[in-house]
Amino acid sequence: MRCPHFETGACRSCTLLDLPRPRRLAEARDRVEQLLAPHLAPGASPGTVWGPPILGAEARFRARGKMAVGGTAQEPVLTLPGQSAGTDLCDCPLYPDGVEEVLEGVKALIRRAQVPPYDVARRRGEIKNVLVTTAPDGQHLLRLVLRSEAVLPRLREHLPALLAAHPSVLAVTANLHPAHTTAVEGAEEIPLAGAAVIPVRTGDVTLFARPQSFLQTHTEVAGQLYRQGAEWVRGILAGGDPATSPRIWDLYCGLGGFALHIARAVPAAQVTGVEVSAQAVEGAREGAAAAGLEGVRFLAADATAWAEQEAAGPDGPPRIAVVNPPRRGLGERLAGWLERSGVEHVVYSSCHPATLAADLAAMPSLRITAGRFVDMFPHTRHAEVIVRLRRT
Repeated sequence: MRCPHFETGACRSCTLLDLPRPRRLAEARDRVEQLLAPHLAPGASPGTVWGPPILGAEARFRARGKMAVGGTAQEPVLTLPGQSAGTDLCDCPLYPDGVEEVLEGVKALIRRAQVPPYDVARRRGEIKNVLVTTAPDGQHLLRLVLRSEAVLPRLREHLPALLAAHPSVLAVTANLHPAHTTAVEGAEEIPLAGAAVIPVRTGDVTLFARPQSFLQTHTEVAGQLYRQGAEWVRGILAGGDPATSPRIWDLYCGLGGFALHIARAVPAAQVTGVEVSAQAVEGAREGAAAAGLEGVRFLAADATAWAEQEAAGPDGPPRIAVVNPPRRGLGERLAGWLERSGVEHVVYSSCHPATLAADLAAMPSLRITAGRFVDMFPHTRHAEVIVRLRRT
């Protein structure tokens, strides 16, 4: 991928863009495999454990665009957080086709409604960021991050012009972010137009994302990731009693990517997804209904507390657990529970291999039998990995 902004030094967000992809992947995989080498199953060699990396397109892949607003109400500039404030990056080659046009439409909206961009140094202004979610079929969900509600009447007045010019925009919301922090968004979301939900076809299912739902950055890679998890689960259960209904827990299930793929792959299984975000659980249930999957349920609860309580009941722990925690990892409490639980198999999808290694050190009975490097963020040092663990 070539990027004129990288070549001129105006944007260095893709820090490794000048490194050939084969070299970048080889170095990243080597770092991850060395980090996790102490946690391989007894007798396993790296050559038998590590499969080919999960790869996707290097350009036009980002499901989520996050643009910081600078300039003036008359001449707004949309750039990436942390990059040069004077460089407009609406044409970033990471964004799918159609995003640049929507962002240009947002700039026109800012001019028509005369919404002053937020000045960080002076702590004045209203619009801070513009967030765009893109589905593979070219539909968009647009979010305007504002300091206050002061400009909402003007935005509502001029929003019909944007929607008429860009029919791919399914919904628009305002996110209120009054605090002077580096956080991209705040807690309160105000619907402005549309249903505020976007269907995102990911792998073999459709995920229903709301404005504040977590969505994987690279939809193509995410689909392969979910398929791999489901394939491992199906392999673990192969040859079992067809009359039984194995129980599988998906902890930190989010919008249900793993749980829905597993329910498709193993129709006889009883799949339970647990996620603290009620908004995400609502989307996961919509995904199950759209796919016609009856053997999966989703609950809004703290994953750790729910697992501890449920495992103490008459049915005990499941045979298989899937975990997809945030960057901080499982933590001492959940990792300790998994170590003591008797769960036979764990599929662990990690967005931060260092915390995965720390969790594995706390779960010495669960060892890696298979793994794949996941290239979720091409052109960067960010690494993800999915591993299959077996109790030894």
